[in-house]
Amino acid sequence: MGGYKQIGDKPLRDNKNRKRRITVGFRVSPEQHDELYKRIHLSGRKIQDFMLQSGLHQQIVVVGNERLRQRIIERLEVLEPKLEEIAKGHPDDDNVLTELRIIYECTKTWE
Repeated sequence: MGGYKQIGDKPLRDNKNRKRRITVGFRVSPEQHDELYKRIHLSGRKIQDFMLQSGLHQQIVVVGNERLRQRIIERLEVLEPKLEEIAKGHPDDDNVLTELRIIYECTKTWE
């Protein structure tokens, strides 16, 4: 990751030519801040790259409840027609498979 370039008046783009304009922030205690930055420093990565990799590729333990279960069911009902199109060999949206992978990973670690 990395390799962001300003091209004239165009927004910053990464090495895959994606625009990155959204900022994500959260609050931590001083102790959490110290531990987090020690981990970042030891990883040899930039802060943004470390946070992206940690957030997107580390296993997260999901604390399930009835409301979350219902949200997942509702989302799967929306995805069902799209899955039927994929099964027929007519995929129209690669994001469906990505979303299914995310749902699967979350339910796999359900507590």
